[in-house]
Amino acid sequence: MNVDLKISKAGYCKAGGHHAQRGMPRKNISFNALFALIKHPKKGYILFDTGYSNRFFEATKKFPYQLYAAITKVTLSEEEEVIHQLKKIGITPDEIKYIIISHFHADHIGGLKDFPKAQFICTKKGYEDVKGKKGFSGLVKAYIPSLMPKDFEKRVLFLEVEKGRYEHTDLGKGIDLFEDGTITIHALDGHAFGMIGILVKTSKRKVFLISDAAWLKGNFKDLKLPHPIVKLFFNSWKDFKKSLHRVHVFYKNNTETLIIPSHCMETYLELPEDIKWKNEKF
Repeated sequence: MNVDLKISKAGYCKAGGHHAQRGMPRKNISFNALFALIKHPKKGYILFDTGYSNRFFEATKKFPYQLYAAITKVTLSEEEEVIHQLKKIGITPDEIKYIIISHFHADHIGGLKDFPKAQFICTKKGYEDVKGKKGFSGLVKAYIPSLMPKDFEKRVLFLEVEKGRYEHTDLGKGIDLFEDGTITIHALDGHAFGMIGILVKTSKRKVFLISDAAWLKGNFKDLKLPHPIVKLFFNSWKDFKKSLHRVHVFYKNNTETLIIPSHCMETYLELPEDIKWKNEKF
C-alpha cells in the first residue's frame, strides 16, 4: 500500500546561514516552514506540521513573545497559510483527519486551530515538555501557548516511539502508524524534546521528513554541524548530534530515499515533480 504526498510551505523566516551550518557565508538566508499533505487510501488526508499562520503575528505583539518575532523575522501572506492552500485545491478543514506534529515550535504548529476535527498525533514527552509553559518559560522552548487548540488534549493520540514494535536498521525503534507500512514514525530528539520525523512510502519513492533534525542538506549529508551558538535554543546538543548522525547513516544506506528537512531552501527548490505542490486536488 502507498500514499500520495505533496510538500508546500506556509511562510518563512530569515536567519544566519552561518548559524545553520558552520562554514556558510555570514548572511541571512530563508528558512521555509514546510508542511506535508498526505492522502492515505483508507485514512484520508493527513498533515505533517502546519507551518506558520497569521496568528503568529498577533501572538507575538506582547512581551516576551515580541522577542520571538524580532529574532525570527517571519514573512507570511494570507494565501500561504495551510488552510488557504487547502481550500484553493478543494480540501475543507474537516477533511483533514490527522495532524502529525513533529514538535511544538511555533513554525510547526501555527495552523493547528484551523482544523477542528483533526486528531493530533505527537509524542507524549514532546507535549509534556511544553505543557503549561508560558511567558519566558514558553519562549525558551520556542513555544507559544495561544497557538494551541483549547481541546488539544481531548483530540490527541500520544506516542511513545521508544516502545514501538517497528524496527529500522538505521533509525532504531519506531511506530508503524497505521500498521500498513505507509507512514512510520521515528524519534529525532535534540532540537526539541520528543521531536519526530516520518518515513513515508509513495508509489514512486520513499520520503523521510526529518523536521529540524537538520536545517540544511549539508548538515546530514556531510555532518556539518550548526554554529555552537544554537545550543542556546536546543533541548539537547548531545541528542541532536546523535539524531543527526542517525540521519547521516540513513542517508548513506538509503540513497533512493528523499530526505527533506523542514527549512532547507535548496531541498525545497529541488523537489521532484511527483511531490511538488500543485493547485489541484489529489
